[in-house]
Amino acid sequence: PLVRTLLAKGCSHLTTLESNIALSVPQMEDGNNFGVTVQMTIAKFLKETREGWAKSLEKLPGYYKERGEAVEKLGLSKTTASETKTETSTQSTGGKDGDANTTESKTVKSESTSNGAKVDAHRAGHLVAMDVQTYIELGAALVDLRDGYVCVLDNVEKNREKLENPKGSGGGNFGAMY
Repeated sequence: PLVRTLLAKGCSHLTTLESNIALSVPQMEDGNNFGVTVQMTIAKFLKETREGWAKSLEKLPGYYKERGEAVEKLGLSKTTASETKTETSTQSTGGKDGDANTTESKTVKSESTSNGAKVDAHRAGHLVAMDVQTYIELGAALVDLRDGYVCVLDNVEKNREKLENPKGSGGGNFGAMY
């Protein structure tokens, strides 16, 4: 659950950054569009990073399904418990002893255990291999998440001016080219 939460938050953070960049893209004009190109390049990088994290996030439910099926095939003993409670209430009036109220309560508890077959070493090995593989994949996902954040921060910091003001801060720089 922790890796799932971190990946989901990471996707959310990148979506917010993508939206921020998309909303700050100025109208395209002839010339002086270098800053817009920088914005588009960083937005593309953010989208690719977010999609990679989302793919890691999508794999998690499949692991639980496959693991549940593998555990079921192990044939482990199963215990089931049940409890039944019955309550009966009667009221009678005008008998030789007067009015009578009777309440009867009955609780029945049962527990049954079915012994499974001997655990197959190959099935148990498969389960362990699935767990180890998922552990490695989750570790790699966390490393990818960390590295993705570092790259995003690096790109945003290095290009902050172009992201915030893609057309530049100066007004009439037209003569500076000649």
